[in-house]
Amino acid sequence: MTAMKTYRRQSLSLVAIAGALGVGTLVGMSSDRNAAKRKTPLEWGVYQILWSNKYCEQILETASRLASHPDYVMFYRDLKRPYPKSVIQCITDQGATPIISLELWHWHTQKPELTDIITGKYDDEFQTWAAAAKKHGQRVLWRFGFEFNGDWFTWSLDPKAYVKAWRHVHDIFKKSGANNVEWVWAPNLVSCPNTPENNMHLYYPGDSFVDWVGVDGYNFGDHHDKWHKWESFETLFEDVLDDLEKHYPRKRLMIAEFASADAKPKLRATWIREAYAFLQTRPEVRAVIWFNLDKRREGEQNWRIDSSPESLAAFNETFAAPR
Repeated sequence: MTAMKTYRRQSLSLVAIAGALGVGTLVGMSSDRNAAKRKTPLEWGVYQILWSNKYCEQILETASRLASHPDYVMFYRDLKRPYPKSVIQCITDQGATPIISLELWHWHTQKPELTDIITGKYDDEFQTWAAAAKKHGQRVLWRFGFEFNGDWFTWSLDPKAYVKAWRHVHDIFKKSGANNVEWVWAPNLVSCPNTPENNMHLYYPGDSFVDWVGVDGYNFGDHHDKWHKWESFETLFEDVLDDLEKHYPRKRLMIAEFASADAKPKLRATWIREAYAFLQTRPEVRAVIWFNLDKRREGEQNWRIDSSPESLAAFNETFAAPR
């Protein structure tokens, strides 16, 4: 299980939209943006924690509750691990594309590693990964050192070092011919601290080094801590999506992690339906990944899709609805 800190400040807006807006109303509110319809369906996926040797069965168990199979399955890995060929094969055998979220530390020590990456300490490891990825040949999305603009990771808060590390590892993969690996750049939707020196765009490695632009954000609800209020998907993501679309118009865009507190089941179900309706007005968003994990033992929420029958039904009627 990831050693990621459980306290993650997301949007600091005090706007709380918990109400009973219907899906039709939400679409009407957004009609001034893109009356355009999606040319392709919104792709979706789930985070499935990797912690045992029964990963194939775990993916099947999760998928059995959903109305269709996910397009993507995401998992975390840290440094000093072998290339997860069997895990990737499990995911692709079930018709999905794997997303590897690489944590730039060791889970047990959480020591900063950017300098060691830049100076080549991990070159052998990355060369081995690149060679294995090329030989395996499966399409893989690689989310390298995500949420770098948040103060909960040791690879964060140093834009120049982060960009150097990204470019260094990216060059290793390109020289190895691992062109089946697609690189996902994914900040948190709000920088913490939210200062000019920590602006998310300072961490961008450059168009030639990035295939996807992503963003992570959560509705923590009213009771997580003093920084959070219940927020609709639109309140959380509209401004940052506008910003990313403006800065990176040629890149594929994804919501790389999202979820809502379960709170009252009907309220969360409404949140899911409104999120889906809003995304129909944002055709630039190609894919979304639900963070499907119960983290109550770590002081967070039960983020699982099936935390209630109402939540599961809402997800199956929207994101997971058969096409």
